[in-house]
Amino acid sequence: MKQEEKIEQVKSYLQAKIDREFPYPFRVTYEQNHFLFRLRSGKKECCARLRQSREMIACISEGTKEEKEAEVARLFEILRAAMQAQESTALSEESTYEKVKNDLILRPLNYQYAKRDLKDVPYTRIGDIALVLYAVMAHEGGDYFTAKMHRSQMQNWKKDEKEVLEEALVNTSFLYPPRLYSVEDLLAWDRKKHEDGQFMTPEGKAQIKKGMRGYILTNTLEINGAIALFYPGVARQIAESFGEDFYVAFTSIHEAQIHAASMISPDVIGSSLRDTNKHCNRCAEILTNRVYRYRYDGDCFGIFQDGEFLEVERDV
Repeated sequence: MKQEEKIEQVKSYLQAKIDREFPYPFRVTYEQNHFLFRLRSGKKECCARLRQSREMIACISEGTKEEKEAEVARLFEILRAAMQAQESTALSEESTYEKVKNDLILRPLNYQYAKRDLKDVPYTRIGDIALVLYAVMAHEGGDYFTAKMHRSQMQNWKKDEKEVLEEALVNTSFLYPPRLYSVEDLLAWDRKKHEDGQFMTPEGKAQIKKGMRGYILTNTLEINGAIALFYPGVARQIAESFGEDFYVAFTSIHEAQIHAASMISPDVIGSSLRDTNKHCNRCAEILTNRVYRYRYDGDCFGIFQDGEFLEVERDV
């Protein structure tokens, strides 16, 4: 096999290993006797450069399984170091708010599950749910890769933490807009016929089908989509469309089931939610076992507990 063919074989092998096993989406190219591993995200670029050697190419193209795995493990160490350098540069204590504000988002986490890791991390708490500050490091197709922000990284920003969280929530809503679907349409055989899910415009609001037993609220990525309920104006828009309060079952961090209050009992919703969390979700995907209610008159949320709804406030 010619050397050029071996290089192509190695490039394909490394790309396949990265796609399957590495948490960040590096793309492998070969330029001027170097393998390049590029990670692009908007204005940011992270690049690791590895000079090819005949020994390395021979190892991957002709070596044993153990030799190949050892070479890949060495490469992954290099790429992890590149990502750590990228994060420490983009999110360092010297970084300014203006440079990072368009990358800041909030992600929904179960507070009890995550609280040990939130001691130095900004978040807003709404009952069982923590909306936690992250920075988006990379996009890859329908996924994204994030780094948790820490207060030590914000000392140079000279911004009130509450204000940062509010602006990050707005930024999240712009980057990953909310989508609302009726359960019936999502379960329909011809998924192409269901509505596009937009509802935050007068035209989109008119598309919401009335009288459905349930709806799914998420975002355009359908990743961490439960955050969409807390976007500015979303809960109120849904209540206006229904003409009444509504119940919320957060069936995972990725979505919420919405039910008009007159359509179903909260006890039934709660029983179904607990079964879903017990049998269908990993611990990290569970947001809460309790049913929430949005009160249209007070523009506030409550949690169903011991047969009553207790109002909850946002706690920063």
